[in-house]
Amino acid sequence: MLSWLPEHIQKPVASIPTTGQPHSCVRRAADVLATLIRDALLDGQHENAFALAGVRDVLNGLSKPSDSLRRRAESDAYDFIADYTESQAQAGVRKQVMADLRLVSTVLAATDIARKQESASGQLCSYARVEEIIGSIYAKNPR
Repeated sequence: MLSWLPEHIQKPVASIPTTGQPHSCVRRAADVLATLIRDALLDGQHENAFALAGVRDVLNGLSKPSDSLRRRAESDAYDFIADYTESQAQAGVRKQVMADLRLVSTVLAATDIARKQESASGQLCSYARVEEIIGSIYAKNPR
């Protein structure tokens, strides 16, 4: 159960069918990107759709070994999502879209942490490791 996540991250995107089980953060981010790609294509924003597809490819490759090209793609994906989120905020998109974009940014930031740990300690980056990092970022501190 992902009860340690903020409520807006736990809710599945309405247009994505679910089995009733909450998605992992990485899976949810990939699903969000699929929806954003579809919407960008429908709006005729082919460059954005292509860039969003690149971000999704980065998420699909989390378990692959790190190399300079992969690290560059991850960095570019984070930069694009940061810029895209800012442009969407200025355009006044729905709050749910902004929350979804923040989730994608969070997953990419956790990926960067996992890759840095991979190079420092040899602990391989994986979907589970990224989820663990996100869990430690969003875990509620007992008081």
